[in-house]
Amino acid sequence: MFLDNDAILKLVACHLFWETVAALGSNQENLRVLSDAKYVFKKSRRVIGKYPEAIRLSAISIVEGCQAIKPEFNPELPELEIEGIDPGERLLISATRNESAFYLITGDKRCLKALAAASQLAEIRERLQGRVICLEQVIFKLIEIQGFEEVLKNVLLGRDYDKALASVFGSGEWATEENVLLGLVAYIEDLRQETEGILASI
Repeated sequence: MFLDNDAILKLVACHLFWETVAALGSNQENLRVLSDAKYVFKKSRRVIGKYPEAIRLSAISIVEGCQAIKPEFNPELPELEIEGIDPGERLLISATRNESAFYLITGDKRCLKALAAASQLAEIRERLQGRVICLEQVIFKLIEIQGFEEVLKNVLLGRDYDKALASVFGSGEWATEENVLLGLVAYIEDLRQETEGILASI
């Protein structure tokens, strides 16, 4: 299972990282992250400005125990150098090239839309068909497994770090399961339509 930095931080902020790993049938041995994730969490001004130290330290602890994706040359990398796909996402996507079964969890919707819109990336899109999971899908899945109240309690701790979660859970502790699920489904279906089948069914 491949995870981008954004997804890691947001799941940690919601206290739902390991619950997500378990819900998707994976474990720490199978988690793959960017090799510089730890340093980004430590030193990036953007990350430091957005996330408090406790969240960043927890995220660092997690990635230190995961397999690191090293920035080795891959013939797909130049092809993926298009607007909307940042260097980290390029590495994650290219690292799936030799995998027969995987999930890619990302919080970068801009990347997914750019990937779907680029005609020259048809072969890469085909490999990713049904393999990409967005944050809203994770939360929906966890509600199915853990129950709404348990997930609500945790998401409220980190919803402000993600625009979609802030919107869907905008009523805070008064949020209802019906409204939250409707909101999550709306985000998921919009993204599914914009990304031409890349999203997984989980």
